[in-house]
Amino acid sequence: MIWLVLFVGIALSPLADFLSVYALKGQVGGDMGARYSLFVRGAMVAGLIAAMLLSGRARLSNWRICLLALVAVIMSCASLAFDGMSSGEFLEEVIAIAKVFSLFVYVAAFSELRDAQLEKVEALMRVTLLVYALAILAGAVFSIDIFRSYRGDTQIRAGYKGIIYAQNEASALLLSGLALAYLHVVRYGWRARYVVLVGTLFMAALLLGTKGALAAGFSVISAYSYARYGVVKASVRLGAVVVVILLVALAVYFLAPSVHQAVDLSIQYFSYQGDRAGSEKFATVLMSGRNVKFSNVWDELTNRDFLPLLIGGYPTVRYPVEMDGPDLTLIMGIPVFCLYLRDLFRLYARPGNGRIVHYGKYFFVVLLIIACSAGHVLTSAIVAPYLAVISVLVHRWADEERRPNQSGQ
Repeated sequence: MIWLVLFVGIALSPLADFLSVYALKGQVGGDMGARYSLFVRGAMVAGLIAAMLLSGRARLSNWRICLLALVAVIMSCASLAFDGMSSGEFLEEVIAIAKVFSLFVYVAAFSELRDAQLEKVEALMRVTLLVYALAILAGAVFSIDIFRSYRGDTQIRAGYKGIIYAQNEASALLLSGLALAYLHVVRYGWRARYVVLVGTLFMAALLLGTKGALAAGFSVISAYSYARYGVVKASVRLGAVVVVILLVALAVYFLAPSVHQAVDLSIQYFSYQGDRAGSEKFATVLMSGRNVKFSNVWDELTNRDFLPLLIGGYPTVRYPVEMDGPDLTLIMGIPVFCLYLRDLFRLYARPGNGRIVHYGKYFFVVLLIIACSAGHVLTSAIVAPYLAVISVLVHRWADEERRPNQSGQ
């Protein structure tokens, strides 16, 4: 039953995402009623919880995670009752909390699958990653308007997000997709299907038009290099990769007029934003204004004696910082957020040595850096299943990697 819910839900996800984008006609911040994507993933998470409860496979650790989520919801209830949060904001806050903790639901579900079942579901997930990436490529090649990353006041900036609602979530999905592909490369080496998947995802990251996608792509390459080759060899290889990428990028920029125009549009956009930002223009452009949002939220916290930092319940849906670390701290409070981080660390960190073990730890660092700078990673319902399958594969493959060493001692 768990396998069936996962397979059907993941298979329907790209279609639901396309319907959401099509219903919104590509409008940023458009009609929030067109949430087919959320309905499908919400039904999948609910189905997984029901299946695990009916089968009696819910573990003590699962109940502990549920308790953390419940505490976060209770704090939001207190904010609803005493802090002027509207009922609509409360509902959105609860949905955000459900998205964050859905990662652990997926991990628990994937962990219950046999190796053969997990392999089939994970193969389907790699196909969906290709679908998402090819939609980005198609948007760029055919100039599909509803697939653009930026419209309205920001349409002067180049980029295509394909069938994903928000470009920031597309960045996070490409991060998890590349991480999953490179995890296979660490274990099996470079095979044709992995070359195709990595190449397609990396090209999509270049066409997305976000700084986060570029940073995510290079970060995953770094995690793979350090896990496979060690510090010295990896540093040399990464230096060579950077030089090659820059040379190729420059060649494409000067030889392809459409790319030249797209890059110039983005440069003009960032220059315009920098001129408006004043003295902190470098930080504002680099962080897409998140530093300004953080400053505004910090001023608001001073008026509340910083109480939300301790107990949570802050209505981030009203004015999010759009960096997962600060936003989740304000939702949960520092004590609950620290427990959440500990459980998140355990998803990817395994004891011992080996390439898979090292890759899992490096990926956790990359995940945390991207989440706490670009945002929309840990709070994304789209990304959660892919982060979960990476965790389960790291655990299983790390154990398999350790057994031959133990038997040889």
